[in-house]
Amino acid sequence: MKKALILLFLASVLCSSCGTIRIEPLDLSGPSLTIYDIAEALTGCPADILRGLHFAESSYGKNLDHPAPFDRGDFGINEKYHAERAAKWGEYNPDCPLQSAILAGHIIMENFALLGSYDLAICAFRQGVTGVRENGAGLWYAARVRNAPARG
Repeated sequence: MKKALILLFLASVLCSSCGTIRIEPLDLSGPSLTIYDIAEALTGCPADILRGLHFAESSYGKNLDHPAPFDRGDFGINEKYHAERAAKWGEYNPDCPLQSAILAGHIIMENFALLGSYDLAICAFRQGVTGVRENGAGLWYAARVRNAPARG
């Protein structure tokens, strides 16, 4: 029953953007899927990076008081770029942890394609690709993401 609900939820989350997001079949025979597993399956972004972003941006949803005025939700999605991102990957709700995890996965993978390194891609999640290229990578942020404690 739980697996069917996950599939229905995924379908409802992505139905408005089926033309832009390629949905691969998920193996639901194992243990319960997390939002990180689902986002990894849909975007290719490693689940451990998504888990680390969730920690770095909001302490796993416990602190949604972002210092940047346009950042929203568990993953600190910068909403200045909502229209551009929705056009690329489909409409999303930055306050929905699953949709934010999927969007974060897309952003990381796009950054990875441009910068060639997951650590630089992680830094660009916070600074933007141009910020990393022009100002150097804030590697402290990549270290924070990579060393996130287990979710408690």
